[in-house]
This record gives sequence, structure tokens and C-alpha cells, in this order.
Amino acid sequence: MFVGVLKKNGVSFYQAGTDLLLPPSLEENGVFLWKWDAIYTAPFDLRIALEAHSYVGAVSLRIEGSVTRLEVLVQEETCGVYMAETGKRFSGSITVPVGAECSALVLRVYPDMEDIGIADIEVLGAREEDTPLVWPTPKSIRFGKKCLQIGEICAKTEDADEAFVAAFLKESLTERFGEHFFVRGGERVVVEKAPYFGERYTVSAKEGEIVLSGARRLSMLYAADTLTQTASAAGVPEFFCDDHPQKELRGFHCGLPALESFGFMRRFFRYVLLPLRYNTVFIQVSGGMEYKRHPEINEGYLDACAKAAAGEMPPFPHVGMIADGTVLSQEQVKTYVSYARDLGMEIIPEVQSLGHVQYITYAHPELAEISQDEVLVKDTRLADLPPAAVYPHCYCPSLEESYRIVFDIIDEVVEVLAPERYVHIGHDEIYKIGVCERCRQRSPSDILWEHVTRLYRYLKERHGLRTAMWADMLHPAPTTAYRTADRRADFPKDILMLDFIWYFDLDRDIEDELLLHGYEVAIGNLYSSHFKRYRSRIGKKNVIGGQVSTWRKLEEVSLAENGKIWECLYLSEMLWNASGYDERNRRSYSHVLASRIQPRMRDDLRGAFRRRGYEETELPLPESDGAIPRDVRYLCPKAIRLGREEIAVGKAFDRLVFEHATVTQGARVLRRPIPTLGEYLVTYADGVTHGIPVKYASNVLCYSDTYGEPLSHKYYRHNGYIGTWLIDPVPCGKGSRGEDVGFFAYTWENPRPEVKIESISYRPAEEGAGGPLVKRIVGLKARN
Repeated sequence: MFVGVLKKNGVSFYQAGTDLLLPPSLEENGVFLWKWDAIYTAPFDLRIALEAHSYVGAVSLRIEGSVTRLEVLVQEETCGVYMAETGKRFSGSITVPVGAECSALVLRVYPDMEDIGIADIEVLGAREEDTPLVWPTPKSIRFGKKCLQIGEICAKTEDADEAFVAAFLKESLTERFGEHFFVRGGERVVVEKAPYFGERYTVSAKEGEIVLSGARRLSMLYAADTLTQTASAAGVPEFFCDDHPQKELRGFHCGLPALESFGFMRRFFRYVLLPLRYNTVFIQVSGGMEYKRHPEINEGYLDACAKAAAGEMPPFPHVGMIADGTVLSQEQVKTYVSYARDLGMEIIPEVQSLGHVQYITYAHPELAEISQDEVLVKDTRLADLPPAAVYPHCYCPSLEESYRIVFDIIDEVVEVLAPERYVHIGHDEIYKIGVCERCRQRSPSDILWEHVTRLYRYLKERHGLRTAMWADMLHPAPTTAYRTADRRADFPKDILMLDFIWYFDLDRDIEDELLLHGYEVAIGNLYSSHFKRYRSRIGKKNVIGGQVSTWRKLEEVSLAENGKIWECLYLSEMLWNASGYDERNRRSYSHVLASRIQPRMRDDLRGAFRRRGYEETELPLPESDGAIPRDVRYLCPKAIRLGREEIAVGKAFDRLVFEHATVTQGARVLRRPIPTLGEYLVTYADGVTHGIPVKYASNVLCYSDTYGEPLSHKYYRHNGYIGTWLIDPVPCGKGSRGEDVGFFAYTWENPRPEVKIESISYRPAEEGAGGPLVKRIVGLKARN
């Protein structure tokens, strides 16, 4: 699969919608120029032939002069529009989103009595190639013509990492294809350590021997995953791959899971983060881990969580992502951390200190930094988690007892999580600094500098570890209103700065303020949905990578409904191949992810390995007189609006796939549960009924929604996508104005696959509410 600028077979010029030629008045330095008196206000077409049938994500061009409208047409249907406001015109570099498959397209230009020049025409998209897809894209991969069968997999030496990767690869291939995949006399696969720099890995698959090489466990696992991605039931292709990341830090930030989520997170590390080439896990601990030196912190944390659950007080910030309000034993935390560490991932624990320390101040109110003044945040679009008046947000940094407790916490966290290089000390959103009687005469910037420096020295001298921290408090006005940036040049230069408030200042490269003073910077809370000018910013010297943050409970539905798993998928290519990512081509990346990567990865995460696939049975839909939008009726004439009709089934299935959509867009309100629109009722032959909730922005979207399209407002900075991981797009075409029209496939795992399903019906959550649009319902039965 190629993703990028597609090759053109030529461009020709015509009067709009006709075969009458309209060549440019002149062509100079790559610019096609039409004089105004040759075109006036009549639209004209640029017909673009592509080298091969492709998915077109967007068309990009530069306009000299100005126009009122651009359209992209495929087979005479509008598939993309870029237009000016009423009475206005536009010029310059323009990108028109498309999202359609074709081998030729038309760019229709609407002039307005001006000379028009058109240059730098690029068609961005994705093209199928006759080779397996490996994702993220390798730097170099060359395929031969032969298909190789595998006999045995072994380590080259007695090295523990080699042995682990060999066993991992055998297990992965067995999960996917079964024991019969390995044949007597097949090629031997050898896993070996090689003196490569960093995370470079190679795979050499040829007759005689298949060799996977890397310098350490994680890079050898990348090699093993690459081989697995290329494999089919017939074997593996002959190929050579030489690959490495462009960004050294590719992080996933989360909390501690509740004990019941351990199994999910173990699979998530293995089947999502590892194949997507993440190498670092940031783990926020707070009050969710047992502190043997300070049991009162755990007791206070549990008490506060119980009161919050009872509605007696607001919950601590981030409590949902910190063991879901429980406390894990140190042995349990070690077990959890081992899931990622066994795969070779680096662990960076986050010890929230100075700010977001309610887990400390609730147990030790005598340490709180408090004053008579309250910091009130009136607009929650401009702050993440405003401080609660119920419990103090910060401790006093002028008290030695504050340091004693924080140092004790650091010691226990380091002992349990055993970080290799860094401890993250938090220090974000310190709303209360320099306000108590002990601190109010001191400069807030001096207080911050002293506190960070003391923790930095403690980590370095006692534990031999580096410091990482959030960087928002070091940004001066107008980026922030904090008063702590005056000494931003004085902090130790080997502190890793996680710069996360870019989403409050989308039009500026705020990381330059930190880079100017010599710090290493990683983009914190790096969300592909909103980060602008990515390629130029990530390529700056000393920007070493980024991390996606969850801020959510660690279980599949929560992460999916808040767009976090899709963020992991999308960001993987951005971090692995930073200089090659082209943000203009967003729809093509989404197309590849949704059609080629996500379905298999979702099955892997759930342990639903499709060795022989499924037999499909399309269920007959009943007649329905529900209102159908015009574009849906035209493009999908067999679709129905499901009401109280009953759908007869009469067979047993492992899965049901609902290709459905809503008629109108719903709301996705942050920090509130997603409302249930209704539910499908599956009635079994024995009379048992099972409900399947239908939830907009979770497992269904509106027929006119574009799959994988980011939410645009800053309000959604931590929730940039809706309706992704749990559903797959089923595009139907384009509406009358060029907008997407489609359905969304939700796969339901039947908890009773051995029992015949008698019927399916739908019940709305509110009496009188309409049902979903349904294109198809397909039953899946695993092949033996």
C-alpha cells in the first residue's frame, strides 16, 4: 500500500462539463495561466488521469489570482468542494478533501473575472500494491516473487531476548494461522541480536533462512511483527526490510488500571501498542498504589473515592484513570508493569507533585497551600481540570514535611516500577502557588524553580535517574496566565519537557520557547486531531517525539468512545515516519487504518483470531415505511428505517454485523456518558432476549458523518474523534453537495453462539423516537 502523492498520467483542460478544449493562455514556470477575458466567470475543468486506480484523499493546488469555488468530480459526481464565503474569493495553497476511489478525476474551477494561474497540482491518496501491507510504513522494504513456508523458529544463541522473541513469533503465527502453518522442511527462522544503533531492525526472508535482527528485545519484536504482518495462510513472502523510527520517544500515557482490567491491558500492550511501534509507557500513580510508608494516603484516597461515589463530594481529578478509585498492592503494580516491560517497552512513572496532589493533601491537610482567594475557572474550554474548593489542589513547597512525603513516595514508586531512565514529576496546572502565609512573599517562579530542582537532585543523586515534567508552568504570557516562567532558562538542561498546552495556542509553535533555552522537548498529549504544522514542528532539533494521553479508564469501550485507540493507530505513522507524514492526506491515512489495520487489530485485541474466516449470511430486511433521507434512498435503495419491525433469523451465529446509521447527528458532551438511543433486541430460540445498546458517537454515526474526521473545537482537545474503533466505515458514495454518505459496521460478539437466534427487533430509548437506518445485517459463523 502506497500512501502519499499519486502519480498522474496527465492533465488536460476543457470548458466545464464539455469536450470543448480550453487550453491555458500560457504555461510558465509550471503555472497554467488563463487570461480573464478567456474565461470570464464560466467554470472550466482540469481533467487529471492517474497512473493507477487509487483511493483519492485530497487534491492540493496553488491558485494565483482568486476564484469563488473549487470542485472535485469523479464520474461526473461532486466528491469534494472548497468554496468562499458569499461575495468573497480565495487564492493561495488550497487542499480539497475528496475521499473516493477512481482512476481519473476532474478539478472544476469557478473564476470571477480575474486572470487565474494554477500550479503545484497534487493528488494525495492511497494506492493498492501487489505486496503485503506493513504498518507503520518501513523505511525500506523490497519483495521478491517467491512464497516461503516456515519450518522452525529458533534463537541464534542462548540469549534470553532472542529466545523470548522466537517464542513470541511462534505464538503469534500460531494464533493467526494455527499449528498447520509450520511445515516439515520449511525455512528456518533465526532471531539474532545485531550491533545496530537504536531501534533499527532488519528482516531477511529468503530461501535457505529467514533472519530477524535487532539490537534489543523491542526492536527484534518489531522484526517479528513485520514478518507476522506479511504472512498469509500460504506462508511468508520473500522480502528484505530495513527499518528504524524517526522519533525516539513514542509514548502512551495512562494511569493504573483496575484489577479487572489487567487482562485487557496486557493484550493492549501486545496487540495494539507493540505493532504500532510505541516504545514508552508513562504511568500516573497518584493514590492508586499501596504506599507502605504512608498508608494514610491510601486510606484517604479510598475514603475520598467512596464519598465521591456517594455524591458527597466531587471526585479527585483523574480518579477514573487511577485504578478506578481502588488501590493496587505493590505486587499487583509490579505485575501490571511487567506486561509492558516484558515486551521491551520503557516505563516512566509519573509522581504528581506540587500540583494535582489531592491524594496527598486529603490525607495531610496541614500541608496544603491555601489562601482566602479562590482560583475560579469560568470557561472550561480554557482549562483542563480547575481546582476543587472541596480539597486542596497543591501542597506548600516551603514545608520540609512536603518534601519528606514526596521523597518517600518517589522511593516507593521507583522501587516498585523500576524505571530505566526517567521519573515524571508532574508539575502541571499548579493553580495555587505562592499564596499561603509562608510563600506569599516569595516569587512564584523562584518557588517553582526551587521545588523542581530539589526533586531533580533527589532523583539524580539517590536513584541515578533523569527528570521529566509537564512544561506548561514555564510558558510566559500570552501562552499562559501563570506567574512562574521568569526562571525558565535556569532549570537543569537534561530535564525532559513535555509540552502539552499547544492546544490552547494552535496558531503558534510554543515549543520554541523551550527549545530556545536548550531543553529536550516531547509533545505531550499529542493528538493527531488538532496538532497543526506537525511535520515542521516535530522535525525541530531537540524535539524527540511525543506521547498520546488517555485520561480515561483503561478498558476497551472507554478508550474507544473517547477516540484514544484511534489516536494510537493514527499517531503511529506520524511518530515512526515523522518527516513523511502529510497532514493534507488525512482521509487516506484514515482509509488505510479503517480498511486494513483496525479490523484485524481489534480481533487480535479481543483474542478472536480468524484462522479460517467466517461464512456470511445476509439477513432479509423487512419492508419499512420509515422516513429515509433523499441521498440515502438514492445511493442505497434497499436501506430501511427500522421501527418495530421484526427481522427473522432462524440460525446460530458467532457474530452479527449491523451496517447502520442515524438520521441526524447527536451530541458528544465531554465528561458525560454517551446517551443510548435505543437497543437491538436479539431473541434466541429458547426465549432469552439480549439487548445491544445503540449509542451515537460510540457504535453508530450519522449517515452524513465522515469517518475519522476530527472534532474541530478546542473543547474537544482530549476527545478528538468519535465513532472510530468500535465501528468500520461502509461508504456508499457522495451526496448532492459532495458530502460523504455511508453506513457504519458494528460487529457484535454473540455471547451465546451455540443457540439459534429467532429474531432481531429494535426498541428506542424514548417512546416515539425513530429507529436507525439499516443497510444490512449480516450473520457470521466461523469456518471449521
